[in-house]
Formats: sequence, C-alpha cells, structure tokens
Amino acid sequence: LDKMVQKEGVYQHEKSEDFEAYLAAVGLPWVARKAAANTSPTIEISKDGEEWSLSIKTAIMSNVVKFVIGKEFEEKAPIIGKVQKALATMEGERLVITTQTEKGEMRRTFTFTDSGFTMEMHALTLDVRCKRHFKRS
Repeated sequence: LDKMVQKEGVYQHEKSEDFEAYLAAVGLPWVARKAAANTSPTIEISKDGEEWSLSIKTAIMSNVVKFVIGKEFEEKAPIIGKVQKALATMEGERLVITTQTEKGEMRRTFTFTDSGFTMEMHALTLDVRCKRHFKRS
C-alpha cells in the first residue's frame, strides 16, 4: 500500500536547472532574471480544509497564493505583478498549477518525496522548461 507523501511543510530552495534560460524565454528583463536567479526561496505549503496555501518568501519579495483544487483562482505573477487566471489539479500525487498568461499556458508540476519536492515549470506554447529543487527544512 502506497502511503501518501506529506505535502504540507516548509521547503528551502536547493538548486535550479535551466531556470535563467526559462525566465529569458518567457520574456523577463535581464535585471529581473538576475534577481530571480540569485534568490533562494522558502516555500511553505499548508492546507486548511479544502483550501491550500502556498507562501513563497525570498529576500526581495513574499507572496501567498490560496486555492482550492479544481476551482479557478487568480494569481499575481511574481516580479511582473500581473494578475492571471490559474487552476490547480492533482495528477496522482502531483500538484499541478496551470496558469493562462499572455505568453500562453504555463504549468508548474510539484512532485513530492519524503525529502522535499521538485517543481517543474513548463511554458507550453514556448516549449521551454526548467526545474527547481526544494528540500524539507
């Protein structure tokens, strides 16, 4: 019997793969890319009943996103600050957040393990991806 991996907790950024190239592809200006690439975010995931909460903290910003699985919600894009429509779904044990942006559909897939999670970011229209690794703290 598979035991469900605990998703709630506090996670610290460990490393990224192709993150800066991804930010360039989705059109972030150089200064913003450098700032984002040099941050080491802490993400806290909590759940209250049906409502999930993702709290993202870096040295330069903090952002809280609240959502219910399967219900459309509005999310403020980090750095550019545009509000965009998003939808969170569960694919097996993975949490998937799909956002509609002016650059097309963006998908973030959170794959949880006992030691942390990997967030794969995929800009579908542009066909670019990156991965960010977080460990439980």
